Amino acid sequence: MSRQAVVVSPSPAPATSVNTLVLLLCQVLGIASVVSVQFAGSVVGERLARDMRLATLPVAVLVLSSALGTWPASQLMRRFGRKPCFIAAALLSAGCLALAARAVDRSDLPLFCAAVSGVGLHGAFVQQYRFAILEGQESHRAPRLLTMIQLASALGIVPGISLFGLLEGRTSSELPSALLVLSALQVVAALAFASYRPQEARVAEASAAPEAGARALYWPMVAMGAGAFLVMSLIMVPTPLQMCGVEQSSIRQAGWVIEVHLLSMYLPSLSVGALLKRMSIAALQGLGLLFLLAGFVISLAPGLEGHLVGLSLVGVGWCYVFVTATTLVARSRSGPERFRAQGVNDLCVFAASGAASLSSGALLAALGWSGLVHLGVALVLGLMALALRVHRASRPAPAQGGARL
Repeated sequence: MSRQAVVVSPSPAPATSVNTLVLLLCQVLGIASVVSVQFAGSVVGERLARDMRLATLPVAVLVLSSALGTWPASQLMRRFGRKPCFIAAALLSAGCLALAARAVDRSDLPLFCAAVSGVGLHGAFVQQYRFAILEGQESHRAPRLLTMIQLASALGIVPGISLFGLLEGRTSSELPSALLVLSALQVVAALAFASYRPQEARVAEASAAPEAGARALYWPMVAMGAGAFLVMSLIMVPTPLQMCGVEQSSIRQAGWVIEVHLLSMYLPSLSVGALLKRMSIAALQGLGLLFLLAGFVISLAPGLEGHLVGLSLVGVGWCYVFVTATTLVARSRSGPERFRAQGVNDLCVFAASGAASLSSGALLAALGWSGLVHLGVALVLGLMALALRVHRASRPAPAQGGARL
């Protein structure tokens, strides 16, 4: 039997406002550390390992450690609450970034990968920020809040871009210092979480009451979010290797392409609220899949332009698919059950992204760029078939605030 929506009293409003500000700040700082390692990981890996097949190993370790950390993260937060777990994760990242700086100084790939694994574990908690920001909030505010958290992610990309630029010429004299700066930023994040105010269970359950349509779509949306990460990682991670190692482009050009791609992943979230007033969530998800398909096709074009335009469209498509899938996952469960549902979702997302990151270097070496892109096209077509099937079967009803299933 469905529960009646509980009207939340105005008293929690100051707490939710403080929490929103804290989570947005820490999203910027958390994404800065994760993206920095993701940017620099493949190039640093190639230099330290001297083997292109192992070049993406640090990035794969980053993503896989995030995947392995998602379930423990959700269970720890279920038992101890979000605040102490968020603080501990930020401090872990700070220590591991300092260790990564030491590893670069010593040209020690195993130590660098060990440090990266800690940053990846922190990433599992960072992914929970998008669910934490919805707690204590009304359902119709979800798209706007998710837009804000996506924009905070876009701001967090800037330090990663700067770090990537330091690798021009394959020198690493400034890289350890940059990693130490990022370590200090994670200490700032831990201090910021001292102001975080945990929401009462009554407020969380009232604001996150499950919707029947979204509940039925939980597993398909988990698959959709994981699939979006898989296809995006499949083309993003090996792009610097293809540009710098095969096409002999400069690292600066590769950094520019990845910068535009990552901004394309987050900035289109500004349009999500307006689009959901004019179309259903299913239609917006379909639009995202079309962008993904177009991006892969255009990536077949040789040269800087093909990479730039193709990855930009892939970023836009990922944004629309991921935000719509996350919205439905967040609506599908409430109360203590939400931690398990969110943990399973993020485990699937990171596992898919980790598999793509781990295999992308080997796939590039075995299939070449054209073969890798054609594989991505086939996977996107599979996601389109899944979306068409589940949304046709669900016959969605209008949701509060104009956002329809």
